[in-house]
Amino acid sequence: MYGGEIGTMTLDELHMLEKHLEIWIYHIRSVKMDMMYQEIQVLKNKEGILKAANNYLQEQVGEQYGITNFAPVITNPYPLTIEDEIYHF
Repeated sequence: MYGGEIGTMTLDELHMLEKHLEIWIYHIRSVKMDMMYQEIQVLKNKEGILKAANNYLQEQVGEQYGITNFAPVITNPYPLTIEDEIYHF
């Protein structure tokens, strides 16, 4: 049915093909969304780890140099962008 020419397909075959394509698209989108969700969770986990490491290092610096109040440092006003050699801030 799908290997032949579309011009020789009946209307019922075309409707069946359309339904199959819709199902395939649904599954592809579902898998894509699952992958994106998992990647977001990994990135949130990394963010938590980096924040904890930053807090620990700030405490270590504070203990070593007697600094207790750190002002927040904003290095990237666009936290969802990635700096590389093509795109610079």
